[in-house]
Amino acid sequence: MCEPVRRSEAHEVIRIRQAGADRGELGRRPFLHHVRVAWLGLLLGVGFGLTLGVGMLGQPTLSLAKELHFVVRDVDGAQAVWFPREVLISRQQDLTEPLSFRLENPSPRTHVFEAPGLFESFEEGGIMSARPLRITIASEETLLVEVDRDRLADDVVGSQGDTMIYRFFCPLHRNDADAGSRIKVIP
Repeated sequence: MCEPVRRSEAHEVIRIRQAGADRGELGRRPFLHHVRVAWLGLLLGVGFGLTLGVGMLGQPTLSLAKELHFVVRDVDGAQAVWFPREVLISRQQDLTEPLSFRLENPSPRTHVFEAPGLFESFEEGGIMSARPLRITIASEETLLVEVDRDRLADDVVGSQGDTMIYRFFCPLHRNDADAGSRIKVIP
């Protein structure tokens, strides 16, 4: 149906095809071609929608939460340090939603994450309770701990707008000269 066109004739052929298209002589396709194209578009759209929908079913339920990630690292000798060394939490932005700490221990030793003044929130017998935040993490283990953000927010309000500082460290492998890492909660 289409003949090869030499380069010198290319512009002339385009002009002829455009003129013919204006008169409706070129570009006519059988009705079934348009039906096939419409069905193909519909099937592709449905397939994409199903792929996206089924993929979303495999995702965990979305919830508003602030999750902070901490990793312990073995350092000089028998000591260990939690990273990041300093975390900044804004009461207005970060404490309006649940707050959790992801504690990761990639080392071959068991470590402890202790943060005096902070409390872990947990459910026991259907009742929410709190206990001081001191978590033991086995070698190559990762734990997710929910922090009692209400007590944290109350501490900041009670401080009359001052920044609250909480230290966190591994009491098992702490250097006495190291004051530990810090969590700063600003109003």
